[in-house]
Amino acid sequence: MIKGLDHIVLFCKDTESSKEWYTKAGFQYSHGYEGMHWFHLGSGLVMLHPADETNPGITEVHAAVQNVNELFLFVQENGLTPIDHQNGNKGLTEPVTRPWGDIQFELADPDGHRWAFTQRGE
Repeated sequence: MIKGLDHIVLFCKDTESSKEWYTKAGFQYSHGYEGMHWFHLGSGLVMLHPADETNPGITEVHAAVQNVNELFLFVQENGLTPIDHQNGNKGLTEPVTRPWGDIQFELADPDGHRWAFTQRGE
C-alpha cells in the first residue's frame, strides 16, 4: 500500500531565499512552479511552499549522508553555520559523534526548520 516517502512540505516566508539556502546546504534542485521549489532527498523530495507564517515547532528531519565531514566543509564554505541542538544550538567546528555512534551536525533553514545530516557509525 505505502511505497515510501514522496515529499516533505516545508512552509517558507520567502521561498526564493530558502531555495538559495537549500542549494548552499548541498540539496540538489529538482524543479519549481509558481514560487514552490522541490529538492531531491533520496528517493523522495523536499518541497518549499510559500506561506505568510511559519511554525516549524521542534521537528527535525535527518538526512543520511555518505561523508558527513565533506558536507560539513561544503556548508561552511557556502557561509552556513553548523550547529548542535544538544549544546544549545552553538556553532560547531566539526561534526559530533553521538553516544549511539552516529556522526552528525545540524542546520536551521531561514524559517527555523531544523535538519540533521547523519552518517551512521560503524
